[in-house]
Amino acid sequence: MRNAKRLLAMAVAMATVLSFAACGKSDSSEGATSSVAGIALESSKVDEILSATDSLIGGDVEKLENPTVQWLAHYDVNPADGKVEDPAIALFRETYGGQVEWVQTDWNSRYTKLAALVSADTSPDMFPASDRDAFPMGAIKQMFQPIDGAVDLTEDIWSDTMAAMDKFSMGGNHYVAVIETSPDLVCLYNTETIDSMGVDQPADLYKNGEWTWDVFYGYCVQFNDPDNDKYALDGFWWWDGITQTTGMPFIDIVDGKIVSNLEAPEIEEAQNLVYELTKAGSAFPRHLNNWSTRGPTDSGSIGLGSGLTLFIPVGLYEIEDTLANTEDLGSIPDGEVMFVPMPAKDEDSPTYMPARVEGYCLVSGAKNPEGFAAFMRCKRICNGNESVKKIGLDTLTNDYGWTQEMIDMRDECYKLAAEHPVFEFYNAISTDMSSVFGTVATATSVTNGNQQTWAEVRDANKDTVNYFVDEVNAKFQQ
Repeated sequence: MRNAKRLLAMAVAMATVLSFAACGKSDSSEGATSSVAGIALESSKVDEILSATDSLIGGDVEKLENPTVQWLAHYDVNPADGKVEDPAIALFRETYGGQVEWVQTDWNSRYTKLAALVSADTSPDMFPASDRDAFPMGAIKQMFQPIDGAVDLTEDIWSDTMAAMDKFSMGGNHYVAVIETSPDLVCLYNTETIDSMGVDQPADLYKNGEWTWDVFYGYCVQFNDPDNDKYALDGFWWWDGITQTTGMPFIDIVDGKIVSNLEAPEIEEAQNLVYELTKAGSAFPRHLNNWSTRGPTDSGSIGLGSGLTLFIPVGLYEIEDTLANTEDLGSIPDGEVMFVPMPAKDEDSPTYMPARVEGYCLVSGAKNPEGFAAFMRCKRICNGNESVKKIGLDTLTNDYGWTQEMIDMRDECYKLAAEHPVFEFYNAISTDMSSVFGTVATATSVTNGNQQTWAEVRDANKDTVNYFVDEVNAKFQQ
């Protein structure tokens, strides 16, 4: 065990943190309810939240005429699975008399169900924007309506996220209430595995400005041992993570226009690295595992704890979870689990952060836009208040076993997400675009013998991608 202070752990740790990614262990959750109940915030914590936010909430606030806001998603924002209530839920309840009702669906059926409810004039009120596939496609298809008419975006609480909201706008209207810009992918690793290799910890390299592509590649190649089932990389996102360390996504939105970066030299450099990593045997051979990752989760987490996987690029939600749900990664209280940003291109390049937003779309035909606006206000007020955020950080250390080193690195990753975010839009433009990128984004990393060079992939698909970009821009810019 590393020399980290062991924290007392509950049999089933109970906590959630403010704006922690609600997706949970698996981003492709089937939307099933947990047999483990959620935990309401203690009354003393609720009092702290009310006291800390009183000046921003304002004087006498009227209770909502319609207190129920409907939330359609593959996960619940209410507390479940042993986690503690989001402070914004408590603030919404105590201030506005509001509650959030989960309209349950699964990942694959989200948009089918949304379309059916909108068509039947039984629209829910809210839909998540954090999965990075809602805008602009949902706005073009009129599944979502502008938030400007419901939310007072001139209020000071929105000033810090207005730049991100402008990214998610069309025709002068905003379609996502952005609560926070957050890390989408960090590089998760087991410290004992790193020690066993006799190399420096990635966190130490990052602090010294030495966490680069070359070092990352060298670690992966040193670790790879296919004869003993050891592969450096697992999960469904590592190739995107490396690509976005260039500061560019494959598909971007710039000044209200959809842009393809397929021909950018920066993308080619990153994709060449993906190709070489795969060629060197770094990628877990999903083609031999029914195209799944190692173990029961989408991240391949079981490989990290067993020492068979070196790095898993994944969202922080993977470790912002109960101890029972993170034990397959290693012992968090003992300092066995750590993370860093994805590596920079070189020591002279900025560290870019693959990013997402914690954000919410207002559904077309929503029956309770006033409730949506009130809940968004509670979310943003809680997110911007340091006293309330400390409640969440205390949960990480007291209940989830996080070390101070992890807390500090989390702060750094959020700082990068605010200063150097990279948003990828290829799943948010059109179904045609998503389909073609099912090949484009992965062709350099497949392990079944059909791996292609980036030049081959780009040249075979750039005209098709440009056609889809032009087609959607004609609608997007109206």
